[in-house]
Amino acid sequence: MMIPKNLIITVVIVLVLAIVMLIGAVNFVPSLQTSKGYVHTLSCTEKMPAVIVYRCQGFFDQLANPLVYYKDYRWSLEDPETINRPIRFTDHQECRNISPRDVEYTPDVIIDGQNISFDVLVSNLMGKDLTEVPYTVETRIEPRTSSWDGVYPQHEALVAEEKCVLYNFSDREIREVRVHARLTVPPENQSVKELVVIIPGPEAKGVDGSVVRQDTIVEGNLMIFIQSPDTVIQDPTPVRTQRPLTDAPGAPAWVESDRQIVQAFLENPNATVVYERNESNTVVGDYHIYRTDDGEIYVNDQSRWIDRAGFYESVKPAKKVLISQDQAESIARSYAKKKYPGFSTRNMQLTESKLLDHGDGGKEYSFAWEEQVFGVSIGNFVRICVGSEKGEIITYLSRDRAAPAISAPKISQEQAVETAVKYFTGITALSRTEGLETTARSSVVPSLQNRVVWIVDLHIDLPGGDHRGGQVIVDAETGTVLDFNPCQ
Repeated sequence: MMIPKNLIITVVIVLVLAIVMLIGAVNFVPSLQTSKGYVHTLSCTEKMPAVIVYRCQGFFDQLANPLVYYKDYRWSLEDPETINRPIRFTDHQECRNISPRDVEYTPDVIIDGQNISFDVLVSNLMGKDLTEVPYTVETRIEPRTSSWDGVYPQHEALVAEEKCVLYNFSDREIREVRVHARLTVPPENQSVKELVVIIPGPEAKGVDGSVVRQDTIVEGNLMIFIQSPDTVIQDPTPVRTQRPLTDAPGAPAWVESDRQIVQAFLENPNATVVYERNESNTVVGDYHIYRTDDGEIYVNDQSRWIDRAGFYESVKPAKKVLISQDQAESIARSYAKKKYPGFSTRNMQLTESKLLDHGDGGKEYSFAWEEQVFGVSIGNFVRICVGSEKGEIITYLSRDRAAPAISAPKISQEQAVETAVKYFTGITALSRTEGLETTARSSVVPSLQNRVVWIVDLHIDLPGGDHRGGQVIVDAETGTVLDFNPCQ
């Protein structure tokens, strides 16, 4: 078959967390490593009667939509630096087949000619040493029927397989394994799904000559979407959920006034605004919540300002980054000037500026400004998220309250960090501080009677993959340690 000359291969990697066996079995999981060629040998804190598969939201975000280009008989990753950057994986994601500590995950996805390869780890959780562990790598291909067709090709779509064996595999060992597959070329103007599946064999051999059988096999895999740039997938027309045309039962009398406030915020006097509910929060206050065709709006019960807005209904998740961070910041700043009271006349300092990647949820820029006095954040802020393709406003979150009268910190940032490090090393019995990372910011803390404090975050990686960390709260006037929150 003749190969089309200008193909763009869109690769969506859905790296399911590991090939998992029940007890007496072997786990295949995506590669968790700090550097090429170094493998953590980790031990779990509990012996589990069964290992459960978790997808770990956020763990594979950067692998959700990498692109592979095919042109003139060559394949190449669009942005290998982003795709293959390390991700810190923590026990907060509750993946029980990884021991509860921080490790680094690097997929190391590489395309060489028509071949694609990536890393997985194989962990022996069976409770004994093994001499041989067989597994199979299958490649399955089938047509893609719609842009949201993510159903995995089944065994009937098999086009290639490779038999492999791991040798001399110690109990509790985690070993890096490289998986290889061959990229397919789609028919012209068509889209296909290619799935690389890693399947452990039904039996493993122990060093004592015994045969270990597994009760359940769970596959690990890599999903690839491949298509020509001229392909147009005719998706079914989506059915939009109809919003109620009337307010919720028992709507208060002030709803009509709120409706006008929301319409003014949206700069659309004809916008459909439907009262949904009230929400109370001891920290941020009471809100009247409204639905619109674009999303959800929160009206503050006291100030009658819009404190929060989300436009998820009208903004499609961005898959690419087509505007720069500076452009996105300019869009966010302009929006903040229009929507946040006194943004241009108050001392609003930019404290966050970054690109977020939510995988299938899309990419967005996030920017935050905090009102500061004497360099101290006094609790008022505005946070805006901007789409990375078209620059749409996705979310708006703010706080604008009467600020307490404060004085400049008497304790310097350097003094606060020194105090925090001394306290931290003492309470954690840390014998050394080489490699200890610290950041500090001054802020008013309402729960401490609006006291001005230094919030010092600390983190250190220790040998063997362990770590220590926490947050020390230092009084900015006296230098006294007021609180300590250890990393969980």
